[in-house]
Amino acid sequence: MKRGVLGFWALYFSLVLASNFADGLKTLGWLGPQFPFASANYALIRRVTAIYGTPAIVVAVLFIGVLLWEAAATWLFWRAVRRFRREFRHDGIYTPFGVAAGLWASFIVMDEVFISYGLASAHVGLLTLQLVTLLVVVALPEPPR
Repeated sequence: MKRGVLGFWALYFSLVLASNFADGLKTLGWLGPQFPFASANYALIRRVTAIYGTPAIVVAVLFIGVLLWEAAATWLFWRAVRRFRREFRHDGIYTPFGVAAGLWASFIVMDEVFISYGLASAHVGLLTLQLVTLLVVVALPEPPR
């Protein structure tokens, strides 16, 4: 169960990273506009940050920052899955959950900064799910041998 939860988040972040990366490639014109597996999050960031007239370079830096943060979470979750042992130890578990929770928390703060309340519920939901699954991983007893 614990390894499955870690694997879920590893797979989830892999897919999010891939769809955002593809969106970046579409934005650069390196993938055609009909390419279906792209998040459209770059355009979303552009729309949300437009309230303050945010320059395109700042939007690009924000998007690249999100990609790097997602890449870190992806790598850390896959590493946790790979290192998982039957005798569960908490070290190595808090880091990927902390990085991922930090991503959602930063989105919640940005939702407030850019007065984008429609997005906040999704980010709060993801942060909540992240923290609940961490509790499940930490609190579940080990199955008998």
